[in-house]
Amino acid sequence: MIKALSAFALTVAAAALPAAAQTFTAAPKMFTTAELAATATALSPTSLNAAITKFDATTPRMGHPRLFKGQADYAGIVAATKAERAKALAAMTAYLKRTAVSGITTSLRTQINSNTESVRMGSWWEQSRILEGMGEAALGWYLTRDPWFLTEMRARMQLFGPPVLARKCAGDVAETRDYAWSYALAYDFAYSAMTAADRQMVKDIIIACGNANLLKTPEQVRRYPENSISFNALGKFVGALLIVRGDMPEVNAWLAPAVQEYVFSTSPWGGEDGGFANGSSYAEWDAGESLLMWDLIERVLGVPFYRKPWVAEFARFVAYALPPGTPAGVFGDGAEVRRGEDWARFGKAIMNRSDTVLSRWYAKQMSGEDYARLHIMLSPREYQGIADLPSNTPNGAYFPAVGWAAMHSMLVDRNRTSVFFKSSPFGSLNHSHGDQNGFVMYSKGKILAMDSGHYDYYNSPHWREYYKQTKAHNAITFDGGQGQYLGLSGLGEKASSGKLTKFLQSAGWDVVTGDATAAYAGKLTQAKRTLVFIRPSTLVTVDQLNSATPRKYEYNLHTVVPLVGVPAAFRADVAPAEMCGSVTSPDPLTQTGSAGYAPAPSIAAGPHQWNKFSYTTAKTRGVFVSVLRADCLSPKPTIVYSASGATITLGARTITVTDADVTVK
Repeated sequence: MIKALSAFALTVAAAALPAAAQTFTAAPKMFTTAELAATATALSPTSLNAAITKFDATTPRMGHPRLFKGQADYAGIVAATKAERAKALAAMTAYLKRTAVSGITTSLRTQINSNTESVRMGSWWEQSRILEGMGEAALGWYLTRDPWFLTEMRARMQLFGPPVLARKCAGDVAETRDYAWSYALAYDFAYSAMTAADRQMVKDIIIACGNANLLKTPEQVRRYPENSISFNALGKFVGALLIVRGDMPEVNAWLAPAVQEYVFSTSPWGGEDGGFANGSSYAEWDAGESLLMWDLIERVLGVPFYRKPWVAEFARFVAYALPPGTPAGVFGDGAEVRRGEDWARFGKAIMNRSDTVLSRWYAKQMSGEDYARLHIMLSPREYQGIADLPSNTPNGAYFPAVGWAAMHSMLVDRNRTSVFFKSSPFGSLNHSHGDQNGFVMYSKGKILAMDSGHYDYYNSPHWREYYKQTKAHNAITFDGGQGQYLGLSGLGEKASSGKLTKFLQSAGWDVVTGDATAAYAGKLTQAKRTLVFIRPSTLVTVDQLNSATPRKYEYNLHTVVPLVGVPAAFRADVAPAEMCGSVTSPDPLTQTGSAGYAPAPSIAAGPHQWNKFSYTTAKTRGVFVSVLRADCLSPKPTIVYSASGATITLGARTITVTDADVTVK
């Protein structure tokens, strides 16, 4: 595998912002223009076709496992399972024996054998895990040569194979992608022990599932690039085809269009800066589940897939958006949940394939993962040396392609204060929410300003009527909770977007500005928010709003505990963290608070307090200045409004607000 280069330079990403905003902390440059051009050429359709032709012409042809480039081991992965990952192999073995096919229920067998898609999908996550165990059993045999694993692998193949083939793999693409991939992966690791009948079943499954709907996925991804299910299905289809290339000539013609579209489209949720617009939960789920396919593209075709800018920079995005010790995720569906095991497992699997100073540090900081999962068991060996970050590592980062900024008091400190800001060109599409110009704030492992609501299920009443809405976030609404446009369907709208227009970084403070005017679909003529994060613990937000129609503007702040005090001086204690704050305006405000959710999610959710600071009189122009201090002993603000803007004084720091800009001295 080709390792990623050093951290992405802020100077490279600066090209996405106006010239006046291009002030950054110095950072090493990720790619030269020549390197970018060379990678683009190496991953072009012409080069991918040439790589396939070269693979076919090479003799002897690459054997199995293809995930190991036809080698007995690859970069010490097998050696690692017999040393530092021995516990992972033991855990995987125990899991497979505990969930052996011989013990599954009659009702589950009935669902697996059903010709009715809705019946099968009723237990699909359980079935999917059984299918994953097919590849795990094959790997177990490869590593140990214990025949029990082969027996279990065949039992899983026979559980699904006959009913799948009987209906010609007809069904949901979530089914067909997992069938093709699971059988191919088992084939890859157990190839030398498979009978002719075993291999024939794999071949029949891949052909049937390809013809059923996987052959359509390149076109579906081309037409609907943000369809995550189709994109994931295309990746698993590509992985399966790379494993069987040359062994099954019947499917040879399928690989080129599939791999070309997949490589070109990676990732539909980001750009060259490595960001992932669909939220932190889906960032690691989607990438983590794709790692073995990415490995195959590099190892089988010999192309530099891990140098593709988004792939190379994704590890940096994870490090800044989900730093070690963070109490919750960031933006989008599922962001409110602390996913410690997922973050450790997917994080290490991702970082081990990156191998930068930042990724080595991150992997060393994470723990508690389930090591007995294939994407981490089959990752390169972890770096064994000291993995400290250099003292000049930036404590903030921004990702203009997805409109995210992350600002930390000190990245290396697990008790850091962190502020995350979003103003995204991807709008509220898919798993994203109507939260352009929204922010969250964490400190000392606690949530101070939260993304509220709970992801009970996609398009639930709670999801539609609250969770997805602007009012559920630390963002601006007006006239009784009206917020950003979610489209006619209510499922989200890419055009309801935001954009970062400024990101300035220094040792003492960061400034980021977002323009969310488009997200309000014409109801506001200006929706600009600037955040000034003064290290180590003070956040200033400045909202500058305009409308042709007078509005009662509303500043929403969601917390896990009620606020104590008045708008100009309130406090929230979330031991060991604290927040002292103020929300002010040149116009009179009222403050209201309510607990819980309406409508409530269908599953239990954590504590929540919705605090709303509202104009008492409708105005065409609106201004809010809030100051949130994660250290109540830090300097209190003095805020003076004028006809031209405002001046905010915090100790020796002065923030000047004009219609044109927000500046810091």
